[in-house]
Formats: sequence, C-alpha cells, structure tokens
Amino acid sequence: MKTILPKPYKLYNKIQHYAWGTKNENAYIPRLLNIDAENNLPYAELWIGAHPKAPSEIEVDDNLIPLDAAIQKYPNEILGKETIDNFGIQLPFLLKVLSAAQALSIQLHPNKKQAELLHQKDPLNYPDDNHKPEIAIAVDELTALAGFQPLKQIKENFQKYSELKIILGEEIFNNVVDLSEEDKLGEQIQNAYKVIMQNSLNQNVLDKVINSLTTRLENLIEKNQLEEQFLLQQKLYGNDVGLLSLFFYNLLQLKPGQAIFTDAGIPHAYIKGNIVECMANSDNVVRAGLTPKFKDVTTLLEIIKYEFAEFNLINKEMFVDEFIYRTSAKEFEVGVYSKPAGNEHPVITRKKPLIVLILEGDLSVKWKIGDDIQQLSFSKGDSFLCPSLLSNFILSANQNSKYYVVSIP
Repeated sequence: MKTILPKPYKLYNKIQHYAWGTKNENAYIPRLLNIDAENNLPYAELWIGAHPKAPSEIEVDDNLIPLDAAIQKYPNEILGKETIDNFGIQLPFLLKVLSAAQALSIQLHPNKKQAELLHQKDPLNYPDDNHKPEIAIAVDELTALAGFQPLKQIKENFQKYSELKIILGEEIFNNVVDLSEEDKLGEQIQNAYKVIMQNSLNQNVLDKVINSLTTRLENLIEKNQLEEQFLLQQKLYGNDVGLLSLFFYNLLQLKPGQAIFTDAGIPHAYIKGNIVECMANSDNVVRAGLTPKFKDVTTLLEIIKYEFAEFNLINKEMFVDEFIYRTSAKEFEVGVYSKPAGNEHPVITRKKPLIVLILEGDLSVKWKIGDDIQQLSFSKGDSFLCPSLLSNFILSANQNSKYYVVSIP
C-alpha cells in the first residue's frame, strides 16, 4: 500500500496577489522564488501550509495533492499522535512570506471562543472558527503599528493635534487633555477611541477632521514619523478612520531579524516591508481601517485590548546566526538560522511535523532509512515539510545559507 514515507516533501505554494503587495522590480516574492514578476501585478503573500483557502501541495505517488487533503488521508504519518491529540487532524500553523508596499488594514484577531461565535454568525467574513496569534519577523525592515501607546504619549498627541476635537467634541477631548490620574486617563482614552471609531461612520465628520489635519501637517516645515505616515497613508487611502489610529498606536520600525507577536485583541497594521509571518492556521481578521475590504467596527470595539505601553520587540538585539522566537502561542515556534557553507545542523522532530523555508543559499537534507543514508537538496525560495514519521535528519549548508524552521513547541 502506498503511503507517506519518512522523508522531506517539497512544498508547492500559492501566491496571493492582494493590492497592497510589492510590484515589478520591488516585488520580493518573485526574487525569493527566482521567477519573473508579471508587469504591475502585486505579489503580497506566499502561503506555506494547509489552510483550505490556499493549501500548499506535495507530491505523493507521482501526483501533486493539496496538503490539507494529504493530512486527511495520512493524519498519523504527517501529524503524529501528539499533534492530533492537541489540535485535531490539521496542521496547527500557517507560515507566510509577506511583502507590503503599502499598509495592510488596521486589524486584530479574535480569541478561540470569539472566533467560533463570529464564524457561526458570519461565515462569509470569518471563514473559520480558529484564533490567530501571529508573529511577524522582519526580513529587511518593517514599519508597523501595534498596541496602544503609553498613556502619556497619547495625551501629548491630543495636546499637539487638537483637530481631534472635531470628531470627539469638546467634553471628551478635554477629559483626556485635562486629566493627570493614570487610571482615569486610561478610561477616558478608551472612551475617546470608541467615540472616534463610532463617529467615523459619519463621513462628513471624518472628512472634516482629516482634511483639517492634512492641511496643517502639509504646511509643517519639519515633520515627525507619525506626521509623515499620516500624510502618506492619506494619499493612499483617502479620508479613512485608520489614519486617526496613528495618534493611539505604537509606530514601530523593525530592523532585520526583529519581530513582534500579536495575540488576540491586540490592534496592529503592517505598513511597509518584507516579513516572514507565522500564525495559527486561520484567516480570521477583524478590520477597521486602511482597507477597501469589509470593516467591522462593532466587533473590533467589543474585542480590542487596551494595554497602554511601548510595544515589546522580540530579538531586539538582532541575533541572526541562530535565534528561536518563543511566544505564548501553542501552535508554532520559529527558529532562524544563518549557517556558513559546510555547516551541519542536526534536527530532531520529536514525532511532530515541521516546515523549513530557505531564504538564502542551498541546503541538503540527509536522513537514514535502515542503514541507508538518503539525501535531497533544496535551494533559495524552497520550502519543505518533514512529516512526524521523519524523527531526525541533518541539514547541511552547501553554501552560506539562511533558513527558518517552524515547529510545534
């Protein structure tokens, strides 16, 4: 009987051409995959995994089959007992390469219970019942928004950008500007954010506040990063409520190897850059700005987390030779490795599946079947699945190589 063998399987992955992706000579994904970019076609995301929306394919018995179908057919061989016991018959994580020329929506993700309710109520806009904790690792640089700024900083923004009064009204605006007690200030800022999001449904009011801010900021001789982003995103998205979130969220500039982790309820937006992203196997996104897609302000306000602090960067020191990105997510753990030619890296899978993605260089995989040593080679842009059956193997760098290994903690 033919079945899944204890060996690595090359993954044939799908590209998503969302409008915000990079194009032409700036398109990162075609460069990674060593293919020609089609003229003016945006290359936004490369999906590596078994999500039913865009599953990778593997070759089994000389046929290419979708990975989600392969998992249903050979669950024990691919996933192993422990993965099935913890997550059911599914690959628990989804890996992506994401390349943004302009902002992805202001968004957050529901927790598991909220995802189940949203999927039940609105399966069109919430296509599965899973939560979506995710990590974004900068390949080169990433500009992003994530989490609420410290209270003091938001208050200073109110003092500096008094145009917010137009959408908030005198009383709510002054409640933020005049308060000094932290606990009460937090409450007032939460209330102000809710009022802005709700009042943004009135386009006349939104136009008034954004036009007023735009006119003043354009006339400034020197602009800070926040002001530059406001004007840039206004050109791209028009008078969108997402612009006003810049006065509330942390604006981050990640360098190569640095990462952010966003758990359920944490608002965020990736503005520009190339990243490797890993998440629980879900496509549930609650959006509320900087997007032409479906917005759900009511749900966002119900599940958003108000945590006022500078946002924590993972791998702040930018270790590149070897670094494990550990988070609270039970579904995935990402390791990045930069190895010189000739280096050997033994890997033990612990009878769980893992995926390797090669960003630079060329790797050989060596493993044993009985006393025989088997070997396969993979190059830049390739990714491959190691099923749970393959309990250990050795990665050898044929040239200087950089690669990610995604496993289940």
